[in-house]
Amino acid sequence: MCELVCRSIRVQVRATASFTREVEGDVQRVVAYFQTTPELVNSSTDLDIDGIRSSLDSQIENFNARGSGFTIDRILEFTIVITKYRPLHDGSYIPTPKYLENKQCIVNVRNKDEKCFLWAVLSYLHEAPPHHKERIRHYRPHKTSL
Repeated sequence: MCELVCRSIRVQVRATASFTREVEGDVQRVVAYFQTTPELVNSSTDLDIDGIRSSLDSQIENFNARGSGFTIDRILEFTIVITKYRPLHDGSYIPTPKYLENKQCIVNVRNKDEKCFLWAVLSYLHEAPPHHKERIRHYRPHKTSL
């Protein structure tokens, strides 16, 4: 169902664990927090459950790497965060809000490629005619100047 609606999702796992150790007859407790890096899942990429497990195992090992002697007592919280993911793509021009456009203080170059930043820098460096500063044709001749 999600494949038809959102096409791609990001998955991240967060865990909170309680660790204990015994020191001179006393039991010490500490809580630790772990999380995986967000993982992109879509029709061509499956969720890497082994990678998630490996990441969490590695973080727990690093937590105990200095010989602290703590052992996992229990998992207090285990959360799987799933969010829709829609990366920017070609032609992702976003119109300037009217209240900013009316101030005539911003040039928002209309482009249909993924070079938004290039056109923004060129619009700053090279003055365009006063009318239609947003048109990409004013900046194309300067494209190779950066």
